[in-house]
Amino acid sequence: MITPTRPQVQVLRSLQTQSMIVTTMLAEAAQYEQHSGQRPPPSWFEVFHNRATLREALSDVAVAGGVPRAWVDHVRERGNRAMRWNPDLYLRTPEPLNWDEILGGLDAHVQRLREWTALAAAYSPLTAAAEDAASARFDDNLRVLRARTAGVANLLGVDAQQAHELWGTEGDWVATGVAMLEGVSVEGLSQRWHQVARTDTRTDALQARALAEAGIAIDTAVALPSHEALESAIGAALTPPTPLFLSAATPGADIDAAVDAASPTYSADAETVMDAPIFSDSAGTEPWSAAQIDVAAAAPMWREAEP
Repeated sequence: MITPTRPQVQVLRSLQTQSMIVTTMLAEAAQYEQHSGQRPPPSWFEVFHNRATLREALSDVAVAGGVPRAWVDHVRERGNRAMRWNPDLYLRTPEPLNWDEILGGLDAHVQRLREWTALAAAYSPLTAAAEDAASARFDDNLRVLRARTAGVANLLGVDAQQAHELWGTEGDWVATGVAMLEGVSVEGLSQRWHQVARTDTRTDALQARALAEAGIAIDTAVALPSHEALESAIGAALTPPTPLFLSAATPGADIDAAVDAASPTYSADAETVMDAPIFSDSAGTEPWSAAQIDVAAAAPMWREAEP
């Protein structure tokens, strides 16, 4: 009999609990509408949307992190029947996992993380005050990418030795990051840096948040070197970039407009471009955690908006 690992249990329990809450909210909304003749207030729809969206994000990232689809579907079905998590209940026999796809997906995120970290080391120190908004978006996107990558690595249970076999040591990370950008001009760095700042990271953000809600660490992973150490080492090893056409004294301010006009946008998840990643609920939406929510406690949340 195949049993889930501890991180898989955390994700499956959270997924079943979320499904149970969504089901309960729908039933209560129907009962409210039947008795009052009115639809639930807007606050109910906002909470319901956030929870349903987060449940889908957790389902997707669970599969990406090696949780069998059969188990994901099984706990969702139980939650849809308003069943509470019971660790003693059986799980369906899982399908064979496609490790090439699973590890390939994680590797794609790792390679992107290497490049973005190198760009942070190479170009971020050159940005001008006029690029503060873009700098904030770049930093947010890098944090989102690292959080999602760390969370999936932790869900998979990738240890330090396995990480070294897959991606090398910290020194290899530094060497790869330097090689990616060595000899690239200031203009080239600016173009790639702005592409990252414009990247749509909403899917990664939701998946990272869903893992955190399930109790999976997203701020650190033994599979990933320290971001601060990497950025410092890459910055020290890089040859200072030189401009092709402009003075290196003000690279960001001088070429920002030209890069904005000429650079294609880049999206890791879609062909759309967003101003900033969404990593948490909007102001006014009550944050929630699967570890803290009980159906009885969750049910009356939307009633708070009633007069």
